[in-house]
Amino acid sequence: MSIKSIVRAIAIGPAMLVLFGQVAAGAASNSWAAGARMSAARYGHSATVLLDGRVLMAGGGTNPDAEIYNPATGTWSPTGPMTEARTNHAAVRLGDGSVLVISGYYNDATSTEIYDPSSNSWHATGRLNVGRNYPQAVLLNDGRVLVVGGQNPATGAALNSAELYNPATGTWTLTGSLRTDRYYHSATLLTDGTVLVATGYNATVGNGFVAAAERYSPATGKWTSARSMAVARRNAAVVRLQSGRVLVAGGDDGGSLYSAEIYDPSSNSWSATGSMVLQHGLSPGVLLSDGRVLVAGNSYQGDVHAPATGTWSSTGYQVFTDLLESVAALLPNGTVLFAGGANNTCDTTGEYCQYTPTNAVQIYTP
Repeated sequence: MSIKSIVRAIAIGPAMLVLFGQVAAGAASNSWAAGARMSAARYGHSATVLLDGRVLMAGGGTNPDAEIYNPATGTWSPTGPMTEARTNHAAVRLGDGSVLVISGYYNDATSTEIYDPSSNSWHATGRLNVGRNYPQAVLLNDGRVLVVGGQNPATGAALNSAELYNPATGTWTLTGSLRTDRYYHSATLLTDGTVLVATGYNATVGNGFVAAAERYSPATGKWTSARSMAVARRNAAVVRLQSGRVLVAGGDDGGSLYSAEIYDPSSNSWSATGSMVLQHGLSPGVLLSDGRVLVAGNSYQGDVHAPATGTWSSTGYQVFTDLLESVAALLPNGTVLFAGGANNTCDTTGEYCQYTPTNAVQIYTP
């Protein structure tokens, strides 16, 4: 299971800002409200904000379906079918506004495809050189896409390989390999154009949870050490702050965590910050418009981090609680869309659990 939280800067016109603002009018601050449900229950899906502020929700089931959320109307509409059903994949918005979707647990782990908003349709693109489940991907400043790490679909082992996608040719080429194999990790573009990879799981490293971080240079195609976090963890919420530093919060090391820490690219170092009010594992993190960070989903309330003070505060109660792998997207009016995920129901022994996906949607107003 991997956390998927894709946040992009949106450029929209004044008229649309007014329209979206009217939709959100009347909502109490720091509160949650139910939104229109998706047409399909989704778990292990992705959320990608399009150039016009709508949100593409893809995968997370056994059917190759996807749908679009329109913040102006609060409604969902279908896209054409994907070429394959996908879950626990990676999704990246390209420079031209299309969306690249990579891998997907249910089917071929080397396949990738592209969503074209202008035609509301999908088409296949180049295949990965290495099949990988739970990949992480990031759009580089030069328009290429870096996909890194993941899990070998045949053996279940962590991967150290990385590849670059060229949108101009639709092809993938291998690049330098990670220093530490990992999945359930994060990949974050830094302000200087390098990429921070942190957290993750590797059964051969210590107790399996990865503390070591590393940094990729697109100019050299090589990885260098980004030191180690104080707490080894996987499935954390990882968000680049407005200052350029990177917040890593929660996740798990066998149990959900309260702790958080910050990476400073300028000094290549980690430092502790305040702990969250609640434990958050498998919960996405979102950079809010005012520079604070929301982490929520797998609990009954969210936590909001204030970088200026390094402290956390609770949100109001979520409408839908205890959702594993709910995905989140910042909307143009500053509210946050949370959609899907799964409830984990266990028997009295705690040994037999069942994940039940949901189509529930809720919206957070800061």
